[in-house]
Amino acid sequence: MKKLLTLALVLCMALTAVSGLAVELLSAGDTYPLNSDKTVTWYVQENMGPHEKFINWTESPFHTGLNKNLGVNVDWKFPTTGTTPAVFTNTLMADPDTLPNIMTGYFMDQANLLLEDEVIWDLTPYIQEYAPAYYAFLQTNPAYDKALKTDDGKYYAFGFFREDGGWNDTYLGPVVRKDWLDECGLAIPTTISEFENVIRVFNQKYGAKFSFAMSRFQYNGLAGAFGAYGTTNAGWSWFVKDGKVGLGQVQPEFRNYLSWLNMLWDEGLMDQDVITLDDTSIKGKIHNDQVGISVTSMGQMNNWNNERMAKGEEAVWVGIPYPKADDGSLSSVMGGFGIGSYTGVITKTADEETMKLCLQMLDYAYTQEGFLYFNYGTEGVSWTMGENGIPQFTELVTADTDTEPMRKYNAMTYGGTGIQATNLLYLKNAAPAIEANNTWFYNFEDEAQNLAVTGGWRWPVGVTFTVDEMDLINIYGGSIGTYVTESFQAFLTGTMDIDDDATWNKYLKDAETYNLSKILKIRQDCYDRYLAR
Repeated sequence: MKKLLTLALVLCMALTAVSGLAVELLSAGDTYPLNSDKTVTWYVQENMGPHEKFINWTESPFHTGLNKNLGVNVDWKFPTTGTTPAVFTNTLMADPDTLPNIMTGYFMDQANLLLEDEVIWDLTPYIQEYAPAYYAFLQTNPAYDKALKTDDGKYYAFGFFREDGGWNDTYLGPVVRKDWLDECGLAIPTTISEFENVIRVFNQKYGAKFSFAMSRFQYNGLAGAFGAYGTTNAGWSWFVKDGKVGLGQVQPEFRNYLSWLNMLWDEGLMDQDVITLDDTSIKGKIHNDQVGISVTSMGQMNNWNNERMAKGEEAVWVGIPYPKADDGSLSSVMGGFGIGSYTGVITKTADEETMKLCLQMLDYAYTQEGFLYFNYGTEGVSWTMGENGIPQFTELVTADTDTEPMRKYNAMTYGGTGIQATNLLYLKNAAPAIEANNTWFYNFEDEAQNLAVTGGWRWPVGVTFTVDEMDLINIYGGSIGTYVTESFQAFLTGTMDIDDDATWNKYLKDAETYNLSKILKIRQDCYDRYLAR
């Protein structure tokens, strides 16, 4: 297994490395518990909710334990079962006077609007005094600080970060059944031609198709082998290259990528169900030997292997490199720089004294003690410190057969307001899954090249639109997103001929009717201001 690099973030394509960060966190000292008699309402959109085994948060060791550690009576709120989390959050936001005091969700794009309308607190005058650990953490890296404030320097949210920079932002990629490779006498594919050959051989010998859950393929897929960026998700496919903002789905390289995908579809080499497959529905095909090569996350690959072993079968799935072009080039893979878009804000339903208390509560996750609690739970119960000075889960977790039992005790398995420990991912996933993540991230021997490929094209996390820009983005953004997604599916299935110049040119012309140029201008202005922070 390759040793993880501790990487800095890419800023304006300036590629540098820095030292680790978690060990530098401030101690909680005598601050906690806060011993407050106030009740604070805290809404969680996703990720930090109670484990599926619990009826509600009062049964959750993490949530009840955090209340105790904080010394505050937290009344936890979550989306109603059966409701889409984003829709539930939007419903809440429609009535600012009744919002929970703390809200965690995706608020970066609309930060200026929320501040101007006085829906959330401007934390700038208070953050150093009441959230010293968080403020000190932001100062450890200019990219962290830049991402969590507005263009005019206002701090407004608590962010999600990954301990080792961008390594786990590249948490998904291509996987293959190693047993089938060996049976067929094939080497692990490294180029797109070799990848295609594996698809063909597996189809001929086993009747298997190239298949994937669209939720995993929608970000970047295998676009990098064609010099392209992005796949079906328009929200993910706004990119910056050499300082210029673009949309992946209208680039000529993307057309070449689509043409290749359509060829697989037309020849019956791609599963015709991919448009509707998700992580659950694909498992039937995975475990019925209908798929031998795919794109998924390290967590899902880990689940596929574990489910095989639970039936007495061998673990056969391994990660393989993102395929490069036949000339060895690779433009991009799914990735980032270790900063998430999931944030925690304090709403104006909290008066000033309650707001200060909320700052202290949110600050806990960025202290040494809070970092350990948010990642592992209570020491001596769900984890102990190993002889090597690295936390290890106790048998309470390791012997628990429920899905992801660590989620009963922690909040960082998927991410929340805090810092996700890389060691947590090592504990959560078996060695083949960790090695898969290494394989996807370390595409080249050169560290700078790895960073450029895994995150160099990505629209920066933390960019904030002005109120007027946000209004226009809300008007234009959804329509063009729907347009490119539906067009992708039409090109994939052949309903629209990707190889016909007239059809492609009409697609580009129609994109302009969805205000593509106007959106690009808004995003370029926004990006330029972000650089100037």
